[in-house]
Amino acid sequence: MFAQLLLGLFSLSVCAVTVGAAAPPDKPHIVFVLVDDWGFADASFRNPAIKTPSFQYLVDNGLILNRHYVFKYCSPSRASFLTGRFPHHVHQWNPTPPGMVGTNINMTMLPAKLKTAGYSTHMVGKWHQGLYDPAYLPVNRGFDTSSGFLQAGEGHFNQTIGCAVDFWKNHAPDTRNGTYDSYIYNKDLTTIFSKHDASKPLFLYLPLHNVHAPIEAPQEWLDLYPVNSTCATRRVLQAMVSVADNVTGHVVNLLKENDMWDNTIMVISADNGGADCKGSNYPLKGSKHTFFEGGVRVIAFASGGLIPAARRGKSTDGFIHVADWYTTFCKMAGVDHNDSGKGKFPVDGLDVWPIITGENEETQHEEIVLGYDFDYSPSHTHQGAIIAGRHKLIVGNQYTHCNSLMWSPLDYPCSNGSVSEDCDPYCLYDIINDPSERNDLSKKEHAILKDMLDRYNSYSKEPRSMQDQGIHNKDDIPKGKQLCEYFSTRGMYWQPWVNV
Repeated sequence: MFAQLLLGLFSLSVCAVTVGAAAPPDKPHIVFVLVDDWGFADASFRNPAIKTPSFQYLVDNGLILNRHYVFKYCSPSRASFLTGRFPHHVHQWNPTPPGMVGTNINMTMLPAKLKTAGYSTHMVGKWHQGLYDPAYLPVNRGFDTSSGFLQAGEGHFNQTIGCAVDFWKNHAPDTRNGTYDSYIYNKDLTTIFSKHDASKPLFLYLPLHNVHAPIEAPQEWLDLYPVNSTCATRRVLQAMVSVADNVTGHVVNLLKENDMWDNTIMVISADNGGADCKGSNYPLKGSKHTFFEGGVRVIAFASGGLIPAARRGKSTDGFIHVADWYTTFCKMAGVDHNDSGKGKFPVDGLDVWPIITGENEETQHEEIVLGYDFDYSPSHTHQGAIIAGRHKLIVGNQYTHCNSLMWSPLDYPCSNGSVSEDCDPYCLYDIINDPSERNDLSKKEHAILKDMLDRYNSYSKEPRSMQDQGIHNKDDIPKGKQLCEYFSTRGMYWQPWVNV
């Protein structure tokens, strides 16, 4: 009943306006919402079985981004957004705890850029950009405040992973663990807006933990979906999508109540495709962990008062990479996006605001590097993918099961489905005329294959030591029993263990 009430409250409160609010800033408010492991088809505007009134409102009053690309899993997509680089120019690693990834601290993250333009900067949610040294924490990368997870895969109700709790607020462990994470996020968001001076520009980064495993949702949200409406896993995942929708709607309400909405650009995106046998990426092939479209072309849309009226309720096929928002937001804030320097690649992202406004919907990238020469596992080596024009080259084995290409969203399988073919050594697709990647051209279009391989292999000329940065020395990381003993002296919370 509580969840149903909240769904109703959103539709009633989206037009709320505060009388006598402070004059808006010259620079726009910027909100970026990242929904974890969200399937391409898992929202009401693509699958009416899923209850997402907030997302529906934002799409009806915004612009669907039909070709929005990310990395095939979590941490690299976040690094691309925060640094403006393609994944192989930051890192392509996504290891399990104790979290060896740390985005190069010599790279200026987006919040640090925006702070130079007078922005208040806040993060609520999943970090996944490093924790072993305090220098890698969000508040030391440009955020005024932060709360949420430092790693990935924690329990939604108890915030525990391994032998310790991973819940953090600013500079110290957050002892509020034990409540469903999104409920805590809603409280933190309310606090952020209650303390914010609306005459000052705001940057809010909201990387939600939903709908990442473990697949868990409060009963009040499960009750929105009949027990026999689908299999148990899909039912819980659908409820998790509704929770993500509710948190996003809460942000919209707060923006409106504080008279900030009209001067806001809000972007909502998945960090990768829906996970195998959980999220539906229909009609795209593949899932999270693959370079097929279902793994890297994700559900995304832009909304807010700054979306031109003529673009609202529409969609664009302009190609956008998640790294492009770094440059786009810097330009909107009047900040130089350049971040060149010794030991790091320059920013790859381009300004995509002309795509949003409709001024020019052609991609500004000559090519988009989705990944390069990465060993995902012993059986998945030298993987990569690149887009140039209408063609996409995939390199390496891309094995996946539960291929959502085979089923529409309403009858998504509740058991393992077909296995996608691998791309060992290559797959080549015309993703404009064949968006579901049914027709591999690698054995037919030899000239196109050669051109795409030449483009891909040109990155071998880059200094390999600068590619895939962020791996720490494994010898510095406590292991097993030693790790648990270390945290037992610190309240059983995950936290930095070097330079503390």
